[in-house]
Order: sequence, then C-alpha cells, then structure tokens
Amino acid sequence: MKYTRYEWWLPKLLCLIAACALWVYVMNEQNPMVENMYTVPVETRNLDRSLVATNVPSTVKVKVRMSRSDMIYMRADNIKAYVDLAGITDGDYPNTLIHVSVPGDETVVSVTPKTFDLVVDTYAVKTLPANVQIFGTPEANFSVVSNKVTPDTITIAGSSSKIAKADRAVVSVNISGKNKSFTEFDSVNILDADGNTVTGLDIMPSQVKVAVKMKEETKLGNLPIKIETKGEPAKGYKVGKITVTPPVATLTAPISYFENHRTVDLDPIDVTGASKDIQTLVNVPVPTGGSVAVPKVTVKIEIDEA
Repeated sequence: MKYTRYEWWLPKLLCLIAACALWVYVMNEQNPMVENMYTVPVETRNLDRSLVATNVPSTVKVKVRMSRSDMIYMRADNIKAYVDLAGITDGDYPNTLIHVSVPGDETVVSVTPKTFDLVVDTYAVKTLPANVQIFGTPEANFSVVSNKVTPDTITIAGSSSKIAKADRAVVSVNISGKNKSFTEFDSVNILDADGNTVTGLDIMPSQVKVAVKMKEETKLGNLPIKIETKGEPAKGYKVGKITVTPPVATLTAPISYFENHRTVDLDPIDVTGASKDIQTLVNVPVPTGGSVAVPKVTVKIEIDEA
C-alpha cells in the first residue's frame, strides 16, 4: 500500500506541533513568568540650565514582570526612571508623570509613585560666611578661646526661593570632654532666619576645616620658693643658711598647675669652690600659659667654716 505525499507529511507535521506544544509547556513550567520589585533612582532630563526642578522623588519602586531566567540577570541599574522636562519653564506642574524603561521583553507592572507635583524654579547662587556653633561641655576648667574656619565662606546654589530663605551657614563643633586645642573637618548646615535647616541646596564646600583653640582657666595664687645648691664649697667650708627674698612667688597660672605643684623650684646655684657668702638674682620660672608678679628674686647663700 502506498502513501500519498500528503499522507506522508501529515504525521511529521503533527509531531512538530506536538513538540512545540511540549516545549511551550516545559518552558512555562520550568521558566515561568515572575514579578519583582526594584528601587530605581529618578533622573531629571532636558531641563534648561537656568532652572531647578524641586519635589522630584529621589527614587521610585518599579515592579517588573519577566521570566525567571531573566530575573537572575536583572539589576536596578538596568531600569531607567526619569522625568522629561523639555520645554518646561518655571512654575507648578501637578501630576507630572515619571517615565520608566526596562530592557528586553520585561514588562513594567507598576511604578510607585507614578506621578508627583513638580515645582520648577529659577537657579540662583549665594555666598554666606561660615559660622561656628560650639556645643557640649569641655573638661573641667577648660574653655574655647578662639576658632578658625577654612574656608571661611560657603557658596550655595539651587532654587531661588530656597536661596532666599538661606540666612546663615553653620558648622557645629562638639567640645565635650575636650582639654586641648584640636582640628577637625565638619559638615556645613544651611539655616533660615528661624534656625530651620534649608534642604535641597548644593553646598560648596559641604565640609570645612575647623581649628579650635582651647585654654585652661587660670587663677591667682602663692607658692613658696624652693632652691637648692650644686657642687661643694672650698675645702674647710660648708653651705649655711639660704635666704630667698621674697620667699613666696605670686603666680597667675592654670588651675592644674597649682594642683600639681606645691613649690616653685628655682634653678640650683653652683657653690663649687666658694669660701664666702653668695648673693645673686635668680629668675622665677613662668608657668606655661601664666605669669609671675615678681620675675626675679634675691638669693643669699651663707658659706660657713666647717
């Protein structure tokens, strides 16, 4: 029995259709369509350089439908979210659409938020002096003497309405527990006249160098003067009575100086080979960060016969 050409190809065609159906079934079972959520940054496109767009969301959440195999390679940076502002002038634009594009055959299921209320303002620039705001409690008996900011001026740029609100540039410096001068880098904060932070501005530089000079508090006090000798007198002689005039030093010094010293020690006087009394003027050492009322004292060393 012979088959006609049609009868010969019909089984082959049926097998091909069955194979295709089986392939589609397997792919749907083994590589199904899935959905995943991505957080995507929002770009501003085609805005005139003399304008500033405000209220634009920094990110949107995008739900994408794709095959499971495609999801393995999908990243948030493969998705683009943007606002097209071509031809826009300054003003308010409620319900502005956020556009989203995805690669390949992926499908955008939802965008959150999908629209927003856009405000477009003119671009402005302003310069403010940098002000240091000290806070915190330093170590006991210490205080801030001075501070220096580098650079001492701050440039801000952005929406003209926000620039108009900007009243001062503030650098906050914490001195809690400090007991010596220090240098650090701190962020700049822009405030309005009521002390509220003005956000959404470009701050240049955003950080500055602050040098803070600390000083310990001082007090006036008296300490006895102490002096010693070095060397040996001539043969047959010895060191006798030592008299210091005045015997007490009046000092203005850091409080810690008086806590750490019970006397003011003068440089020792050399009595090597002496056979008679010695009388000389001796400098009173000045405490660091302080002063002495009488800078020199008279010292008399009696040399007695042994």
